[in-house]
Amino acid sequence: MMFLVILLISQLTPEEPIVVKDLRNDWMVFEDGSYRAAGKNIRKDINTIYFSIDASHHKGHQLHIEFPEKWELFVGGRMVSTGWESGLFSLDNLSREFGKTLFIGVHASEGIRDGITRVVSVGQAIPTFAEDIAVRPRTYFRDYGIIASVFLILFFLLLYRSNPQLTIDYFSFSKIFAASERNESQLASRIASSVNLLFYLFCALLTGFLLSAIFYSSGPFFHAARPLQITTMGSAFLVWLKLSLFILVLLASKLAIVLLFSTLFNFRETISFQFFNFLRFVLFTGVIMALLSLVFFIFRVDRPLLYEQLIVLGLILLSIGSVVVLIKLLGKARFSFFHLFSYLCVSEFIPLVIIIKIFF
Repeated sequence: MMFLVILLISQLTPEEPIVVKDLRNDWMVFEDGSYRAAGKNIRKDINTIYFSIDASHHKGHQLHIEFPEKWELFVGGRMVSTGWESGLFSLDNLSREFGKTLFIGVHASEGIRDGITRVVSVGQAIPTFAEDIAVRPRTYFRDYGIIASVFLILFFLLLYRSNPQLTIDYFSFSKIFAASERNESQLASRIASSVNLLFYLFCALLTGFLLSAIFYSSGPFFHAARPLQITTMGSAFLVWLKLSLFILVLLASKLAIVLLFSTLFNFRETISFQFFNFLRFVLFTGVIMALLSLVFFIFRVDRPLLYEQLIVLGLILLSIGSVVVLIKLLGKARFSFFHLFSYLCVSEFIPLVIIIKIFF
């Protein structure tokens, strides 16, 4: 009789997960622009780890994650789930969604030193979130992208209808590297006009939208994107608004710096040309990044590091723009090269260095 009771209890007791592979040795950290093995002794300030799993070798198995505090799971740069303590995820479901090779990141705000990540074969020992993954909506960012893109297109058409010549001047990218610019619109010289202010707003909205898409695709792998994670359509629009306002403040600060130091260095006649050329180069950079992002989307590129490189490319293009301004002003300014270079250091190069430090 006692034997039957023990046998019944053993049948009712949940099965313990069978560890197929401990992933601790596969942990990587992202430092100094590259991924490296985390090793056994992980610093307390590191709160994000990365590893790869070939799901084709683990059919029917689960990914078991366990951390003392709240954690967030990212696959291919996209947030899959958040949880407390332990969670179990079907590798089959993840591979159907993200491909056979899964590049996984786990972020734990309280640190990851005491965490567990492993591949297990389990019955019902740990509550599984596989059903949540299957029904979790995946179209919110696509919907956000469509709505935002339509809004930007309508905004651009409004600008074009209100002043076609100025719009053409802003988007005449062939003139960026031209030695002389004699056929610019008269409105381009009035940098504080209402039409120009609308172009500043459009530039901020376009750049903010591109950054929101890059931050979403790179996820926590890009350090600057961590405070601006997108998990719903509402949060996507909120991030877009925050980024656009931040960029608008940067543009206003840039204009204030140019106005102030052009007066101090006696470069008043080049204010309009310099700021107009800067805005044109920002739009040129935005178009290049948008085209590359579209290529990534078409070919379903899910490597977060490539999206981070888009930011690097944008900063390189802006740096080239500052050099172009220097070359153009050499033919316009009546002062020495040292005087001109000193002016551009405070009005172009130092603000650019500050922007680079914001992202990296």
